[in-house]
Amino acid sequence: MVPVGLLLLPLLLALLAGARLLWGQWKLRSLHLPPLVPGFLHLLQPNLPIYLLGLTQKLGPIYRVRLGLQDVVVLNSKRTIEEAMVRKWVDFAGRPQIPSYKLVSQHCEDISLGDYSLLWKAHKKLTRSALLLGIRNSMEPWVEQLTQEFCEESMVAGQWRDMVDYMLQGVGRPREGEGPGQLLEGHVHMSVVDLFIGGTETTAITLSWAVAFLLHHPEIQQRLQEELDHELGPRASGTRVPFKDRARLPLLNATIAEVLRLRPVVPLALPHRATRPSSIFGYDIPEGMVVIPNLQGAHLDETVWEQPHEFRPDRFLGPGANPCVLAFGCGARVCLGEPLARLELFVVLVHLLRAFTLLPPAGALPSLQPYPYCGLNLKIQPFQVRLQPREAEAPGLGECQ
Repeated sequence: MVPVGLLLLPLLLALLAGARLLWGQWKLRSLHLPPLVPGFLHLLQPNLPIYLLGLTQKLGPIYRVRLGLQDVVVLNSKRTIEEAMVRKWVDFAGRPQIPSYKLVSQHCEDISLGDYSLLWKAHKKLTRSALLLGIRNSMEPWVEQLTQEFCEESMVAGQWRDMVDYMLQGVGRPREGEGPGQLLEGHVHMSVVDLFIGGTETTAITLSWAVAFLLHHPEIQQRLQEELDHELGPRASGTRVPFKDRARLPLLNATIAEVLRLRPVVPLALPHRATRPSSIFGYDIPEGMVVIPNLQGAHLDETVWEQPHEFRPDRFLGPGANPCVLAFGCGARVCLGEPLARLELFVVLVHLLRAFTLLPPAGALPSLQPYPYCGLNLKIQPFQVRLQPREAEAPGLGECQ
């Protein structure tokens, strides 16, 4: 016979949860909170950043949505994000603390998800100093070498320099006793994704978006190649532009900025938590409230950007250009890997555009719409690109995913 206490336990837990919710709502009654969006199923919406931006039509750039039993404040404009994350950064530098995360971190909090504290500041300062030291002393030549090796197309049948060469030469072959179908280049791609996930994925996604936009805008690609040729001369000369001298390539820098504006790889950033009672543009934000900056929404703000949905790198050129892109966040929680990511984007695109002309296979342009349900990262739909060597006629074929 089941004890009565066990039967009443679920009811007791439900009552406690309800009481906690009511108590929290009662405490908030005296505050001037941002308006609340009706409903509970907001996370099920496709293209969530764009959906959240659309809610500003009726509610303004700051409002609350319910995620389960929790109210979350969403910031959808450059002004509201900078108000919270830059001018009042101490108030909003916290992170929501999730029990499962604490188990994984083993009580040594990492930089991205760890809560704000003096120890966290020291941890970030140490890591950032090491990262900048590496960029200055060793990382740029390493990124240069890897990108140069990629652009040389030097794979020889029957020989392999690494595991990727080995797998690429094994695709497309019939295999006895292994069932129907055959292994394709996409399978190799997914093997690499499984082996190298994390920071590498975010940069790879951004580079894929850059390639996709340049396929849609061959006139920009041509201008970029003309800029590279003018600044570097013939490819065989071995001339290079160090990352510290990147201002010599203004159109390339503007193109990278425009890609980051239109397709920030983590469009809703990571959630912040109010470390103490505060306010954003007249609305009260109680301690513990979760705040989500809609970075993509801020990048499409028509009060800041002219024709915000258009790919126009020239908006970052000339006097009066607006250089402020929030793709890596801002304030105390700005992405620690931003310097390395910018270095990689710059070096890879310099080599890629100097060595190849990017062409769509059979005129099939890639979709510029992201996966509708893509979780944390703004993923691009798979597409293929022809890499036409600028000094040869034989085209190569690559796949971006």
